[in-house]
Amino acid sequence: MARKGVALAACLVAASCVTTPRGRGVLPELDLEKAPWALSAAQRKLAQQVWAWADAGDLKTAQAKLSRLPGEHPVRLFLQLEIAFAAGELGLWPKVWAFAASFPSYRPAWELAVLVGEREGELLGASEAARRVAQLGGPARFLSQSEELLSQFLVAREEQVARLLAGGQATEALEQGRELVARFPQHRRLRELTVRAALAAAKTEEAKLLVLPLPEDGPGLELKAEVAAAQGKWDVAMELYRRLPLDFAGRCAKLRHAEEQARWQKAPAKVSKALGSPRLSRGELATLIVFYFPQVKEKASAPAPLFEDVVGHPAQEEILVLVRAGIMSGDALTRRFGPSRAVGGRELEAVLQRLAKVLGLPGLSVCPNGTAGNGCVPIPSGERGMSGEDVVSLLKKIWEKVPC
Repeated sequence: MARKGVALAACLVAASCVTTPRGRGVLPELDLEKAPWALSAAQRKLAQQVWAWADAGDLKTAQAKLSRLPGEHPVRLFLQLEIAFAAGELGLWPKVWAFAASFPSYRPAWELAVLVGEREGELLGASEAARRVAQLGGPARFLSQSEELLSQFLVAREEQVARLLAGGQATEALEQGRELVARFPQHRRLRELTVRAALAAAKTEEAKLLVLPLPEDGPGLELKAEVAAAQGKWDVAMELYRRLPLDFAGRCAKLRHAEEQARWQKAPAKVSKALGSPRLSRGELATLIVFYFPQVKEKASAPAPLFEDVVGHPAQEEILVLVRAGIMSGDALTRRFGPSRAVGGRELEAVLQRLAKVLGLPGLSVCPNGTAGNGCVPIPSGERGMSGEDVVSLLKKIWEKVPC
């Protein structure tokens, strides 16, 4: 009986020495049948035991058994990386990626790279590793995981570029954005941020090249218009803003600003002269009105008398347009228009009222003598005359009320 007891105890001790725990599925399985290196049967069995101890959380036992494998054998190197990961060690990414790249057909190495990359914030590398796992016949979830990791990476980089841009670090934002767009040319949000960074860094030519691939929907047209404006191409910016959807936020204000800039960018000399006039004449008023509202030419259908003092005048064409449109008038009996006579406040008020009617703005009202209120357009007091700048300011306010 005593002998049986001793024998049983010996068996139990021996069993405890060789029993390998069941893994928890925390670490990638070794899958040694597909390992790209040679292993003896004994080494294969030992490696499987090391993995099981490590996966079960007994890292001390796993490390002790690992020492019995050949020092430079790939399976030992891989198991050492798995033990280090299970121990919570950081800074493993370069080693894990290098190992997987050295044995690109070994799926467990890429699975470990996914785990390490996620833990250490190497989202782009982890995404690539997950894609490799899927390509090597891994579960389908790795493909969706690859896409999710890539999405997380891009969102994080977007936020980083946006923070740099908001913080006034346009050059740094542009450098990072440029690199990302080169790698992910179809990623719209990154491209848009990089365009804005280029504009903020005064790199308008680069901004132009970056913005071209964007689709011509609302945001795309808006950004292309901003690039054109930054290059001083206000006529192009104007046309792009005009193509924005009618309900696009801020469309009218942006369009009006571009129109104003484009208008003065190509203003004839006589218009610039009228703008600088300290005491605007009737002829100069006609010049400015037609300059701001060329559509009144379509309403100029009534006959006009021949005004002798208009023939050969620089504003002859504009004067006749406004007379035929019923906006300004002269003396038909004396055949005089008085193009050089200064414009007074009352005359300007009457002209603007008739202009509003021709433009289809019946609700527009003017406030005489410098008064203001109820949304009317205030006319500065000046019966003896007013400057070209005063009148341009009034015409601009009326233009802003014309539907976009």
